Parts: sequence; structure tokens; C-alpha cells
Amino acid sequence: MVKDEKYTRLRTSFVQTLEELVKYRGNDPMIARIYAMTVLSPKPLTQEQIAKATGYSRSQISRYLANLEQRQMITKESMPGSRTQLYGGDTIPFLDGFRSGLETAERFIKSRLEIMDHILEEWKTLPEKVKATPESRKLKEVVTVFSAWFGSYLDLLTDFNQRFNERLKKIERELLLMKF
Repeated sequence: MVKDEKYTRLRTSFVQTLEELVKYRGNDPMIARIYAMTVLSPKPLTQEQIAKATGYSRSQISRYLANLEQRQMITKESMPGSRTQLYGGDTIPFLDGFRSGLETAERFIKSRLEIMDHILEEWKTLPEKVKATPESRKLKEVVTVFSAWFGSYLDLLTDFNQRFNERLKKIERELLLMKF
């Protein structure tokens, strides 16, 4: 374990940032602390090591670990010749999962925008008598607003995904160089 004051401050700052992010999203910050422990550890950790470091019981830690594993943020493997499970973290699978989630969101929003645009196009073909009704005008108003929202959100996601992938390519090259 590194015994350097500056390193300790940097590590603590990283962990606190993750905890604040998780808290901001309405979740328990302990999940961030456990994720940070596993991803920052050069070797996989046992449930007992994590429990001892956090002061939480093994059963509490078990729930957090299961959540992180389900979200593919950490990995679990059996210790050779033992029933003990080892938990590790790696940033690349996390980033790949994040990238995949963003791409899925982009496809979903695009499909919803297409539906909104289709509704607006079809609305134009309604008889004038129907288009003049309060219900029909309200439908057009609401769908127009949602179309604008989906379109703006899609623009943001598309731009974000492009920038994220560009940065990720650079980071992945740097990480590969660090490993060798």
C-alpha cells in the first residue's frame, strides 16, 4: 500500500467524487466506495477484505457487490481451490458498458423521434374539420413539443457519443501503453 500523503489525498478526492456523483443520482454512496476499492486495487479483493475496510457486514457488502457485478462494473471469480470469491474492477469494461448504454439510448431516442415526426406528418392529412377540434390541436401541440425535445436530446446524445468515443480512443491507447 502506498504511504504518500499526496497520493492519499488524490485517491480520497477520487473516491469522494464518485460518492457525490452516486449521491446526486439518489443512490447510496457506499456503492461508489466499494466500486472505487475494487477498481483501484491492483489485485482482486475478497468480500471479507471489503467488509473490513468499510466497516459494513459481509451481507451488506454482498448486496452492493451483486449490484455492481450485475451492472458489469466489477468482475467476480473464484479463488483457486476455494469457495472464496474475488472481486476486481477494470475501467475498460465499465467504459464499454457506458458506451453501449449511450448508443442504446441514442437508438431509442431516434426511434421515438421518428414516431413523433410520423404522427406530425399524418396529422397534416387529417380532414380540416378534425384538425380544427381542440383535441386534435392539443395532440399536434404536444407531439410538436415532444418532437423538439427528442430531436434536441438526440443531437446532444449524438454529439456526446462522438466526443466520448474520440476521447476514449485516446485514453485506451494511453492505458495500453501503461500496461506494457
